[in-house]
Amino acid sequence: MTLSADHPTDAAGRLICLVHDNKLVARDMAAQLEHFGYRLVIVNDIAGLQSVLERERPAAVVMDLAFPSGIMAGAAEIARIRTACALPFSTVFISTRSNFEARLATVRAGADGYFAKPLDMVALIDRLDALTVRDRAQPYRVLIVGDEPKAADRYGAILQGAGMDIRILPRLSDLLQVLAEYRPELVLMDVHLPQCPDTDLARLIRQDALYLDVPIVFLAAAADIGRQLAAIESGGDDFLLKPITPPQLVSAISGRARRYRELRGLIMRDSLTGLLNHSALKEHLGHEVARAGRNKLPLAVAMVDIDFFKRVNDSYGHPVGDKVIRALSRLLQQRLRRADIVGRYGGEEFAVVMPGSTAAAAAAVLDQVRSAFSGIRHYAGHQEFTVTLSAGVAQLDGAGNGDAVLARADDALYQAKHGGRNRVVQASTD
Repeated sequence: MTLSADHPTDAAGRLICLVHDNKLVARDMAAQLEHFGYRLVIVNDIAGLQSVLERERPAAVVMDLAFPSGIMAGAAEIARIRTACALPFSTVFISTRSNFEARLATVRAGADGYFAKPLDMVALIDRLDALTVRDRAQPYRVLIVGDEPKAADRYGAILQGAGMDIRILPRLSDLLQVLAEYRPELVLMDVHLPQCPDTDLARLIRQDALYLDVPIVFLAAAADIGRQLAAIESGGDDFLLKPITPPQLVSAISGRARRYRELRGLIMRDSLTGLLNHSALKEHLGHEVARAGRNKLPLAVAMVDIDFFKRVNDSYGHPVGDKVIRALSRLLQQRLRRADIVGRYGGEEFAVVMPGSTAAAAAAVLDQVRSAFSGIRHYAGHQEFTVTLSAGVAQLDGAGNGDAVLARADDALYQAKHGGRNRVVQASTD
């Protein structure tokens, strides 16, 4: 497996130590985990685990609970290692048992997760991601609007020093363009703007439905209740008095931006997969199409669909079908770049927007995803099955728009389906 340089995961932090005395089972589990981008070191002898941990330093240990030396031997060995040496690692246990005694033993050993067999691989991947992935959060985007460059620079430096992404508006006439390009998560605005009253500027921002929920925070030099009320009525969310200390400024801005991002996530995310929903995906596509046009950069769009998905639901039930959808969503998130945009377009269909990528490059990446997905095993009780996917890829042309490139990608997906499925087809450039 190849990870691109700007892949959202840290390869060094994705080393898993798999401890299982059955070599065939261990190799099989390792192959499944590798499909999701993890690197594996397998330990078949529980007695040698500590030396492996000292040498390899994995991010997490996935360990069977029972060994020939005892049905709780896995928990006992982890507890012993934690007592004997200060090795930082997370532990997830797997077991045929799911009773109170077994779970309690692993809790006392410091377990971070417990999964009963047959193993729900997607649930295990979700847990490992939560344990091993470092902070991926993007900096809060804050737009500063003011008529005093020195003050704007000072506030910008304070917020940037706290890890935020700052844009200072050079001219009020550029506001709409900067809003569209930068998509701030908060606007910090001085109430004394000689070129345009702050209340008018707030109303102008609120005219566009895209920015109805973006927090607007006003800065003022004095407590003027009437002005505060007018600012709030115009669409403002908060009112900060100057002078304000750096900790107060950082706390007020980060708190507002965090709540905005959390609420926005609830609105824009699909509840099953955590990916962008249909409308949010279309919105992001529109922004990327505009940016590609301005910067004269390529843009690829892919439509991805699970083959014969109705058979999965009919044969194994909708809850199992949901697990298959989650498996593909997780795979797409892990195999694509941080800059790529992935959404659940509807049902078992996904859309991928790949800024700066040609259709040929995107098709090559999607083919790697296709190959990995076909190797993932899914379970319905004790039944095991695999599923494939098909994809169509198109590149934005000079006169195209978001709907047009989506339609071309969808046509390519149709060709993939009718060409035998389990394949990636690139749209014609004609």
